[in-house]
Amino acid sequence: MKEESDYRPGGRPLTGRTVLAMLAAFFGVMLLANFIMARQAIKTFSGLDTNNPYDTGLAYNNEIAAAKAQAALGWSVELTRTPGGSATQLTATVKDKAGQPVTGLDVSMHFFYPATSKFDREIVAGAVADGIYSGAAELPPGRWDVELNLKRNGERQFRSRNSLTIE
Repeated sequence: MKEESDYRPGGRPLTGRTVLAMLAAFFGVMLLANFIMARQAIKTFSGLDTNNPYDTGLAYNNEIAAAKAQAALGWSVELTRTPGGSATQLTATVKDKAGQPVTGLDVSMHFFYPATSKFDREIVAGAVADGIYSGAAELPPGRWDVELNLKRNGERQFRSRNSLTIE
């Protein structure tokens, strides 16, 4: 017994050339999208963390010596943040080995936005009491790194890098 079917073949047959054209179009679109994305990524971020990586590498031994000198001082630095309006107030409390306030310092705070350097800013903190230095900066919301530099007579005595989140 033979069954009747209403199926009637029609349309163009699927040939090897058609499959090749479909594969070429698929990979062509994918490669074009990858090219556009890679070009945009390179254009917006160079991949460099510092402007002069070679010079930074050469100065590495000086940084090690400065870190040893900083550790020998035995200073403790406490950094506190007080949000106030549009500005963020940062206060650094500096004490020596004996717990006494350290005075006569020039204090600067450099704020780094990790994603891009165009938001970076530096402020100078003024002494508000013995061993207490304060400064304010207007920072957009996000995660920030702040580098605290304590200098005396133009020579760096202490440096620390901290993270803070602005809401």
